[in-house]
Amino acid sequence: MMLHERTSRRDFLCLGAAAAAAACGGCAILGSRKADVTAEPKQGVIRLTGAQSATLLASEGSTLVKPKGLRDKILVVHLTDNALLAVSAICTHQGCTVNYNKDMGRIDCPCHGSQYAPDGSVIRGPAKRPLKQYEVTTEGGQVLIML
Repeated sequence: MMLHERTSRRDFLCLGAAAAAAACGGCAILGSRKADVTAEPKQGVIRLTGAQSATLLASEGSTLVKPKGLRDKILVVHLTDNALLAVSAICTHQGCTVNYNKDMGRIDCPCHGSQYAPDGSVIRGPAKRPLKQYEVTTEGGQVLIML
């Protein structure tokens, strides 16, 4: 039979603090997703390249766009009915980066569980305000986002 050493209070507190720091760090990582595309706005319009547009338009899903010179990322969602929607990718609750949940057909915040419809309206809080909407269209096979 093996006897276990007693854990000192100091070791226990250090271990607990390390676990708490790891948990907080995980939230920060989940809430800071890198952009799939970096684009430079020209005259108030972001024009995705042909390859970027083709990838987005080929199937249902989403692309995260980081406009150069702007603070917020934009989430462009391609729905099953070929509709395109573009909304701010920043949760209105505490500023985490949201993700499109294709299986559920909604936008989720990984930090505190807010849920949004693809048009940015709030489905479930804690967020109370909708995501900012952007006009999005296609022209000659390119996706255009109006700022």
